[in-house]
Amino acid sequence: METILLSSGYRRQTLAHFRERWNVVDIPDPDEALEYLERCRDYPLAVAIGFVQQVDDQAPALHETLPAPVMLSKILELDSDLPVVVSAGEAHPRAIVNLVKQGAFSYVVEPSEEQDDQAWKRHAHELELALGRATKWRRTILENRQLKRGMEAEGTRPSLIACSSSMERVRQLVAKVAQTPVTVLITGESGTGKELIARRIHETSDRADQPFVAINCGALSETLLTSELFGHVKGAFTDADTNRPGVLQQAGKGTLFLDEIGSISEAAQAMLLRVLEQRVARPVGGQNEYPVHCRFIAAANRPLDEMVIAKEFREDLFYRLNVLNVELPPLRSRREDISLLANYFLTRIAEEYGRDIHRIEPTAMDLLEGHAWPGNVRELRNVIERAVVMCETQRITSADLSGYLKQRSRTISIQPSQTYDEAMREYESKLLRMALANSGGNLAEAARALNMSRTTLSYRVNRLQLKAT
Repeated sequence: METILLSSGYRRQTLAHFRERWNVVDIPDPDEALEYLERCRDYPLAVAIGFVQQVDDQAPALHETLPAPVMLSKILELDSDLPVVVSAGEAHPRAIVNLVKQGAFSYVVEPSEEQDDQAWKRHAHELELALGRATKWRRTILENRQLKRGMEAEGTRPSLIACSSSMERVRQLVAKVAQTPVTVLITGESGTGKELIARRIHETSDRADQPFVAINCGALSETLLTSELFGHVKGAFTDADTNRPGVLQQAGKGTLFLDEIGSISEAAQAMLLRVLEQRVARPVGGQNEYPVHCRFIAAANRPLDEMVIAKEFREDLFYRLNVLNVELPPLRSRREDISLLANYFLTRIAEEYGRDIHRIEPTAMDLLEGHAWPGNVRELRNVIERAVVMCETQRITSADLSGYLKQRSRTISIQPSQTYDEAMREYESKLLRMALANSGGNLAEAARALNMSRTTLSYRVNRLQLKAT
């Protein structure tokens, strides 16, 4: 359970409500709150402070020693990735803006003491929503830290950046497969990371010190493919000036990864089947055979079993390749991995490009999580790379993403297994997420853009369990 540190004098009713959802630590004294934070650096933590009024030069100080900018600065010195939600008096807008620029994660407007209980209930609800976004963001940050430590411990070994149950099953299957020499068929849509999984199998197997050789079968003509696979002897065809070993020899006792295996011709299928059955191969134009010792991993983005039924792929070769199948789910079916992957790509790409960008704002993340991702993980990486290039601040905002994602979201993608109600609910959720992201989470602005009342939009947002401010 995430911990919420409240460093201000929050009402008893508010505390009781928050404790139903979070582990709440209420420390009104800012110095004591900072001491607590010092001890809890790696906890799932979000912070709410309410000392905003003192930032305005015209306002009297409510705390003599620690005004809000100093408090915020000291918190971010302890951990720059701590999400700090500011409870801000509406009479001091300049103070709010300055704190957000300084690094505050979010803010909510605090009613005055003269306002009724209903106003304070609304404030508690808005604060709850802001803290919910903050804890989710913090959880992603801590998961990224754990992944980074794991990657450093593993060296250059490919890592599976995921927390979804479907990818956890893939991770467990890969761990089992790696300890055996069986032929593996990896299936999944384009961009789901099939080569990454193949490399992971190789790097965690007892062949890790041997070569990993990858070949894209779909990018080569039949003549070039057979030459690449089997090699050729001098004079086998025009321009064959020397003997050249194929990837079957180059892989040695390592792993040969055959990507887009469903695209190879019938003749090439027959030759590959013989290699798998007899473990020998002959170079193009040659007379002598050589032994084949490598492990085979193949990948296909089209269902090979359907290609077998359509007489487009040999059934016997399919069974030789499909000794063990690893199926990768599309990104749209594991949306809980999107924030993790997006932050991972942001860290890597920002470091590569020398950019000081270290955060994706909640509204921008909502936009990412609402996208259909037809290009899967590869498309997500490209979007983050584009955002890093275009971003002019230290945070990626919805404005850095919306141009591309809005353009790609004009068409509706309905899955064959969806009912009418499921498809309409998904489309409504996507539309509302987009409107909220474009308005920075402002319900009134989003309602105007959608030509509906704020009350109607609020009802639909709550029904679909979306996030707004």
